[in-house]
Amino acid sequence: MPLALALEDLKAQKAAVDAQIRRLLAYGREFHGSRPIALEELARHSGYSFSGVRTAYSESEVRHVAAQIGREPNWPRRGTVKADQ
Repeated sequence: MPLALALEDLKAQKAAVDAQIRRLLAYGREFHGSRPIALEELARHSGYSFSGVRTAYSESEVRHVAAQIGREPNWPRRGTVKADQ
């Protein structure tokens, strides 16, 4: 049924866009410049709430971004241990 196929396609696109947003939030908080981008600013531009930005991404998104840009986050995340420790 064409309608079901169209809906499935859009659902997959939405999931992909949501994943991209989470990775960009991780980049902005964990990798950007010498300081993380403010939660308020990321919330305003992403459509997430202030607290939603803080919990939107996980360690898996941080690892994905690190692999994509070829470096570790600017600072250790709370509750994680670096591989060399």
